[in-house]
Parts: sequence; C-alpha cells; structure tokens
Amino acid sequence: MLRNIFFALMMTACVGKQRISGIPEMNMYDLSRQVGDEYIPSRSVCLDGLMANLGMACGTMVEIIGKGAVVTFQCHEAKQKNSPWDKFTFFVIGDSAIGGPPNTFQFCADLTTAIYVRERP
Repeated sequence: MLRNIFFALMMTACVGKQRISGIPEMNMYDLSRQVGDEYIPSRSVCLDGLMANLGMACGTMVEIIGKGAVVTFQCHEAKQKNSPWDKFTFFVIGDSAIGGPPNTFQFCADLTTAIYVRERP
C-alpha cells in the first residue's frame, strides 16, 4: 500500500506544467569558447545544450533577443566555415500552449522547453 502511494505521488509531481525560469535577460552574451561562469543554468537540458553548443561553435557573441516565454538565439559568425550553427535562428519556447513560430521545425524538446529552428536567408 505504501508503495502505491509513493508511486502515485511521484507521478503527480512529474505532471505539472513548468516554464523557463533561468534564461539570462540580456541582448548579447559572450559565449565564445565556453559557456562561462556568468551563464545561469536553466532547468532545461535542451536550452543548456543549445547554449553550450553555440558557445563552442560561435566565434563572436551570441545574440539573445526577448525574455519570458519566447527567446531567440543566433550566432552570426561560426569558428568553422561550414558550421551550421551560424545559419539558423533558434526559438526557445517556454510555454507549450504557444507552439512553434511559422516556417520552423522542432529541434529539441524536454519538460520545460521546446526549441524550434529556422534557416536564415
């Protein structure tokens, strides 16, 4: 009986809707070479993974636009010439009711965020 109650409590704890809470509110953030000490990790594996990959691939500052439920990330110049990281705009959505922006496809999703990507012209 105690085992069933514990299982039910664990399942209800995982059901709640969560939102982004740890995205830094700034326009430009220097992620060159590595994420760095100033980056505040979020509760999202997708978001932290995106930030780490952009930090490793981007040779310039990563542009961060917006705050709250929708934030966009862009790298304008990758370290390697044929790197795909500077060819796309990444949209981090922290509310599942919003959905993805037009002409995007889903790049990553976890319990707190969904990341959509669109190729830049």
